[in-house]
Amino acid sequence: MQRKSLKLLEQVQEIIKSYDFALTLRQIYYQLVAKQIIPNQQNEYMKLSRLCVLGRDEGILREDAFADRLRQIDKPDSYLDLDDFMNTVRQSYRKDKWQDQDAYIEVWTEKDALRSVLTDVTYSYDVNLMVVRGQVSRTAIYESYKRFAEKIDEGKDCHLYYAGDFDPSGLSIYHSLVDRIRRFGDAGEYITFGRVALTPIQIEEYNLPSDPAKQKDPNCKRFIDEYGDGVVELDALPPDVLRDLVKECIEKHLDFDLFEQVRKKELKEQAELQTLISQASSSQCLALQGI
Repeated sequence: MQRKSLKLLEQVQEIIKSYDFALTLRQIYYQLVAKQIIPNQQNEYMKLSRLCVLGRDEGILREDAFADRLRQIDKPDSYLDLDDFMNTVRQSYRKDKWQDQDAYIEVWTEKDALRSVLTDVTYSYDVNLMVVRGQVSRTAIYESYKRFAEKIDEGKDCHLYYAGDFDPSGLSIYHSLVDRIRRFGDAGEYITFGRVALTPIQIEEYNLPSDPAKQKDPNCKRFIDEYGDGVVELDALPPDVLRDLVKECIEKHLDFDLFEQVRKKELKEQAELQTLISQASSSQCLALQGI
């Protein structure tokens, strides 16, 4: 392997070591571009892809340091036996952490590849995450409107935070979903919408690499007139920064004392559930023994 390639693999290792979770190849690529280690060109991305495969073949890079969040196994849950199933029941029991909060929050993102980056935060705070993958269907808009309308009827302040690419389509998706939800009914006017990422300020602050806007995009001219020719993918934002941005949006609406009270009650009820499971397991054993 050439010295230049070995040097690049060392730099990839440094990026990987700075995170406690797996990264996609595109996330690694954009960090290398942001550090001006490689140019922002498609052929450089392909070279990096081949080099990272070689690096794993040679044992230089860890296999589990890479994530492919688009290709996941899909299979119904199955269990070894009833004990295995009941243990899953115990582990999956969670209380609604927002039942006594004044606010209701949803986080939406354009990118399915960033789902697991965001769920680390949304799961922790028991917040709904929606991956829209482009323009949102009428059915999804309607169902979302109903969720928010129900919470507004309960007297909650409702907030929808969106994270997407900074490009003509990404901005169009965001503005479209805001307009369509609001047009569904009066409740839409009581929802506060916020674009958590990407923004021009974030692009400048984190020195994110840009590409030329696609001229075929029908929203391209308006975008260029307002922002210039550079577009930036959400994947270019360091994943820990994206997590912190989403976390900040959630926490500013959170009553931490109430949240902690519900969490403690959840732990207590999980212990009670474990007792019930243990009792049921003992009864089953006695029944099988004919006692």
